Amino acid sequence: MVQLFYYETRGKCCRKVFSYEGCPTKVLMFPYEGWAQPALITYWLLKTYWWSRSKCKIVEVTGPKKTSTKGKMIDKGNGTMIITGRFKDSSSPDFRMFLTTNIDPGDFQMGYCVTGTLERGDKRKSDLQLTHYSMIKRKGY
Repeated sequence: MVQLFYYETRGKCCRKVFSYEGCPTKVLMFPYEGWAQPALITYWLLKTYWWSRSKCKIVEVTGPKKTSTKGKMIDKGNGTMIITGRFKDSSSPDFRMFLTTNIDPGDFQMGYCVTGTLERGDKRKSDLQLTHYSMIKRKGY
């Protein structure tokens, strides 16, 4: 039986799910089919700071390689959050991740509590492209 917490937080703030899941939160990345670059198995670790509601630390794990950066979290309301930031020394340094707790029943049945998309590219050239789908699994899955 699914915990009552996940039913109650559908459509609520993403921070509640992050605090319930524990720190750091593992965000699974699934490559978008239209993205023309090779994609390895990737996941992100999001660590929110206790002293700030708008800052977070992001560690990108791609195989054996780990890179970290600081990101800015923007809560848009209605269960939607945007995380933006920039990785140094990368071909597509800028990123923007949209996360939402308004998920469809199919994803919920597969064990996800937060879903979203990741766009990467260069913000200066106005070249952000959809690269990955991002998902956070519920505890126990």
